[in-house]
Amino acid sequence: MSLLPQHKFRYVAGLFVLAALAYLGLRFIGTNTNQRIHAYKQAALPYADAVVVEPGSEYFYTWGVTASPRMKEIAKNSVENRYGDTYEQTFSVLAQLTKDLAEVGLTLRDVVNVRAYIVADPEPDFDGWNRAFKQFFGTATNPHKPARTTVGISRLFHSDYRVEVEFVAVFPDGRGPHTVGTRQHERYSRLSRTETSERWKSYGRPIWPMSTGKATVADTSMFFSSSVRPASLMPNPPPGFFMYGNISQQSASLFKQMGSQLKEAGLGFEDVFFIRACVYPGKDSISKNFAAFNQEYSKFFNNARNPNQPTRTVMSTPGFNYRNQSISIEYYAAYPEDSDREFAAARESIGSSLAVVDSKPIAPAGVSVASDAKMVFLAGSIPSVEGDMKAQATSALQALQARVELAGGTLDDLVHIRAYIAEGDTKTLDKRIAEWEALYRETFSGDQAPAITTLPVDSIVGNGMIELEGAAAIRP
Repeated sequence: MSLLPQHKFRYVAGLFVLAALAYLGLRFIGTNTNQRIHAYKQAALPYADAVVVEPGSEYFYTWGVTASPRMKEIAKNSVENRYGDTYEQTFSVLAQLTKDLAEVGLTLRDVVNVRAYIVADPEPDFDGWNRAFKQFFGTATNPHKPARTTVGISRLFHSDYRVEVEFVAVFPDGRGPHTVGTRQHERYSRLSRTETSERWKSYGRPIWPMSTGKATVADTSMFFSSSVRPASLMPNPPPGFFMYGNISQQSASLFKQMGSQLKEAGLGFEDVFFIRACVYPGKDSISKNFAAFNQEYSKFFNNARNPNQPTRTVMSTPGFNYRNQSISIEYYAAYPEDSDREFAAARESIGSSLAVVDSKPIAPAGVSVASDAKMVFLAGSIPSVEGDMKAQATSALQALQARVELAGGTLDDLVHIRAYIAEGDTKTLDKRIAEWEALYRETFSGDQAPAITTLPVDSIVGNGMIELEGAAAIRP
């Protein structure tokens, strides 16, 4: 049946309106894209394989956000569990992080890396996590996808928490608290915060021992540590004998090592802006152990001598319980402005944008990254093969290599690798860790070895034995 003239006009007019709206929508998307980042995406994945950040960028590192009963999305729907299931908690956490970004002038389009810890009870609900995640990223209104890593862990600080999420975001040019004249700059100026470094601005309640976010300034050189585990109380212990003491002694050991590493790197506790603490063995001891950790933490941070309040994430994992270790940490620090000359000399000495600090038998204690390096955030990579640990670890490392090569880099450009290893039983875990570390030593050596965090977890996506997450710095 043919259309009448008036119907044809309405039909054509309707198409014109739809086309105009589509054009405006695409123009809005284009004009609101962060020009300092580039994401390598696949349509089949809800996250990016890799996200590249231009040199000299300003970053925003959030703390690990968990659910709150004050969040309307949960409070109005949950009866038996006021925090909700994994989907509900994920939705509320991502909504809260969206608000946190808005406070500093950022949006979800500016997020470059997402790290999520999903509680296994008894198994992690990765489907619920993904369902909520895809309502925030890769949508019609926000087509952007960040790099992402997801693992299943033992427990978070509260037994009813199901998910904890961290963001790393990048400020577009002319936006945020570091740009004079913006609303965010004026708002921060009214906070009257005490900062221990000129390299960042802190957010969160002043009465808290940590910040909810740190906004770093442009052209900041960084230090990424390997994971720090307690040192033995007995010098040169015999093979197979480990004695680490109670949680207070172990926490004191962590901060002692941290202080030595920072000094070696030309830094101090006042320069640390992010700490990630992993407390184990798990469900029955996290509150007690974390309280002891906090007591030691307060001797080095958030005190009269050093008022610095780093951004922080805390979780519980199976851990290295076979060695009677109860806690480990890793941290990021920012070089002060007056350290540029020393850092440039260190960079020139090895002919790259990296300087490895305090080498150890397995890995460097940390890696320094110059501000003129192009950062690459790599999504967590899982093995594509079955088989033993060596085969799966090799496959996961190859997948990580493929992702860094998308951004024009190589394995030599990696500055940090986080290896998540599915627990199994005690003997299995010990063997899996040893086989992963052997592959690491075979692959990396000398000045180009990346910092490393090896973290036992409850579950890996796809039920594999290992997942590898990385960050790279591509040399100018």
